[in-house]
Amino acid sequence: MWLKKVFLIFATLFYRFSLVGGCYDGERAALMSFKSLLTDPSNRLSSWKGENCCSWKGIKCSSSGRVVVVNLRNPHPDEVMINVNKEVVSNSNNTSDFSLKGTVYPLLFTLDHIQYLDLSFNNFVFSKLPVEISNLTKLTYPNLSNAMFQDSISTQFSNLTSLWSLDLSCANLVPDLSSVSVSLTLQPKLDVGSFLSFISYGYLSSPNLRWLEGLRHLRYLVMTGVDLSKASESFHWAEPVLSLSNLILLRLSNCNISGRIPIGELLNFTSLSVLDTSSNILTSTIPDMLSNLTTLSALDFSVNDLDGQIPYLPQLEQLYVSSNPAMTINLVSMFSASWSKLKFLDISFSHVCGTLPPSLSNSTSLTFFQADGCSIQGSIPSSVTKLKKLRILVLNDNNITGQLPVSMSSLIILQYLSLIQNGLRGYIPTSICQILSLDYLNVQWNELTGSVPSCILQLPKLSYLSVQNNNLNGNMPLSLIQKSKLGILSFGINGLSVENDVQHQPILQTFKPMLLEFTSCKMREEIPEFFSNLMSLVILLLVNNSLSGAHTILVVQSTSPICTRFIDD
Repeated sequence: MWLKKVFLIFATLFYRFSLVGGCYDGERAALMSFKSLLTDPSNRLSSWKGENCCSWKGIKCSSSGRVVVVNLRNPHPDEVMINVNKEVVSNSNNTSDFSLKGTVYPLLFTLDHIQYLDLSFNNFVFSKLPVEISNLTKLTYPNLSNAMFQDSISTQFSNLTSLWSLDLSCANLVPDLSSVSVSLTLQPKLDVGSFLSFISYGYLSSPNLRWLEGLRHLRYLVMTGVDLSKASESFHWAEPVLSLSNLILLRLSNCNISGRIPIGELLNFTSLSVLDTSSNILTSTIPDMLSNLTTLSALDFSVNDLDGQIPYLPQLEQLYVSSNPAMTINLVSMFSASWSKLKFLDISFSHVCGTLPPSLSNSTSLTFFQADGCSIQGSIPSSVTKLKKLRILVLNDNNITGQLPVSMSSLIILQYLSLIQNGLRGYIPTSICQILSLDYLNVQWNELTGSVPSCILQLPKLSYLSVQNNNLNGNMPLSLIQKSKLGILSFGINGLSVENDVQHQPILQTFKPMLLEFTSCKMREEIPEFFSNLMSLVILLLVNNSLSGAHTILVVQSTSPICTRFIDD
């Protein structure tokens, strides 16, 4: 150990007095030592050669030749998802791996003029957080997030009193399709969950947060996924965090924090704009005093066990309080006041009283509104169709009745409409075909009647359509279906007839479905060869038809990471 310390002292003295070609020898040597322990499959560090390290990619120097920026953030993090087999698989179009892999060489932290350090989204294979980072006393921005570190955070950052931002996140929300299933029962049902789940990109914990107390200049603190359960047991998470009165952004999502919301201490924040304590075990009542946080623009209390009501926060732009079953929300009362700045609202799986009020139209900035499983009653009021900026509307699993408003066509930038499992009746209005931006339409498990307007299949951006389990009728020829851009199409459990009129026609190259569901669609004769030529197809469901041939259920296995199994209940 003493030899290591002597070596580090020598290296520090060496680079301070050896400036060659615009770069200090010692700094260049430290960077090369750091590189030597890494594998670089995409050659991101190919420019790291020659004497002038200030010209290397990701490195910036001051006018005096000192390295002040080391930005090695992975430019293309691998996008992953959880597939139906509950496996984490890649969902990225990248053919190359851009992640640096290996251990962090301590000499990197002899570069004590560094102000900006970003190592995020690389893979440091469960290395410990380097204690030598405490040498970087000029550091203002360290981002070590999602880089596969494994350690207990204690004093590594306590000397870094110049910090204004710190990101130690080690978990990310990713699409979770593990609920995608096709069930064969008396009434076959397609379940496609649109959920998100956390996956870990490292394992960090902190038994207490006393090390934060000296970081008085901190403005942004992100610790998503850091285990604070031990700190929470003794309430040691709140006091040090809340002493950072200059914070603008605080994210403590998925940190195993329990207990009450320390609202009295929260009022010490005079500049807080973003507060995220989602996916924890908070159990208190939401206090009215929260309305005193007048600088707050985004609030996320989702996935806790909070109760009470939401106080009026007129300046709020984002509000997420989903999955708090004990929380009571009276929409009529809530929207009797103006929320003119609110853009994102998610109140899913909370107890909502009453109907969607006409006053909802006063929230003219709303672009995202989700209220799943809230027992909302009544019809969809025309006030909803006055939300001209609305892009996503999700009202699944409620008690909404009446007809789909013809005036839905006024939502000209709507992209995502989901009204699963309500009591909607009447026709699907052809006016929906005027929403040219629509990408997702799901009205399954309602009581809709009439035919599916053929113009819906011609919407230029529609990739998902499910009208399963309604009372629809009429004919739908395969020749029309294959002219669509749909990736998922579900027509089953209706009175619809799917007509095979493509037996001798070539498949259009633009038709690349992943899932087709035609249960009880009055199909006759042999299974069309058309289906076997769809190379993108993963699941084809043809239950309860009058088809002949080797199989009435054809499951096409493919290399797609999304669906690789078929469930037969």
